[in-house]
Amino acid sequence: MILEEGQVLFREGAPSEKLYVIRDGELQGTNSRNSEVNTYGPGVLIGELSLLKKEPCSETVTATEDSELIEITPDNLDETLEQEPTWFKSIITFLTGRLQIAGDNKRKSDKIKALPSLLYILDSLSVRTKVNEEADVSLAEVIDGVENLFNLSKDNIEDLLKILEDLEILKIQGPQIHVKNANVVHLLYESIRYRARYKKMPPQILSMTEQMVLNAVIKTVQQSKEPLKNGTFTVSTDSLLKVGKRAMFGATLTTRTMLPLLERKLLNASIKIADTSSLPEITEIPSFFGDFDTILDLMELNRIYPLLDKKLV
Repeated sequence: MILEEGQVLFREGAPSEKLYVIRDGELQGTNSRNSEVNTYGPGVLIGELSLLKKEPCSETVTATEDSELIEITPDNLDETLEQEPTWFKSIITFLTGRLQIAGDNKRKSDKIKALPSLLYILDSLSVRTKVNEEADVSLAEVIDGVENLFNLSKDNIEDLLKILEDLEILKIQGPQIHVKNANVVHLLYESIRYRARYKKMPPQILSMTEQMVLNAVIKTVQQSKEPLKNGTFTVSTDSLLKVGKRAMFGATLTTRTMLPLLERKLLNASIKIADTSSLPEITEIPSFFGDFDTILDLMELNRIYPLLDKKLV
């Protein structure tokens, strides 16, 4: 068949059961999911999924110059395959399936690679509208920003936003995105960027012991009648030890288990610990103090971080 320049071979979403082989000329394929343009020249197959799996056309294909194509229908294919070994059609079907899997994996990989761009845009826009820890940003601005930073389709960007919504990081409300905690979005962006840059676990990610200790601290603060002073809490060691027995699932609070958090200044002791090689007993430290919001944000990050990997992969 002959296709003249500017003539459309088939349109995205249209039903088709035909395969085309380009003998001469050039065609281009575009779709509504992204701005990528695929160019097809002599020897290329177009429409293999439509022929073998009866799937609708995945893109609109147009001739950019006068082109000659070979049209293969299901009847043509069956007729040809009857002259080939019985396993030949199975191989073609298998290879087509592998091609589809490769396409799915590429889309998944693109979303994973685009996540830092999405978090960066959310973080940047949240700074402008942040009230306390919450922020409202424009959905259109987020999509435009990610498209400019990373060539990802609108559908894939919305898929990523839905993952973040499932993790309760944000809420999509019509044309707006309500960011529930802008500080956590910033922490998540910095953590993913650190992992990508240094190929190791970011420092914001806590060990299970550290999380249990901070969970005990949070519960102690929540049960305390002492008000926060400029966001800073103080808990007595006696109270912390009592809560720790119930909150740490059999683990014991000691100065040694507190040390990593003290060294990172997430917690502070009421007495100075000069020599970490000879630590005082925890009962010798009257109290501990720190910034409550910082700890809450860090614990929320540690809730989200492992779940995000599972959602993406």
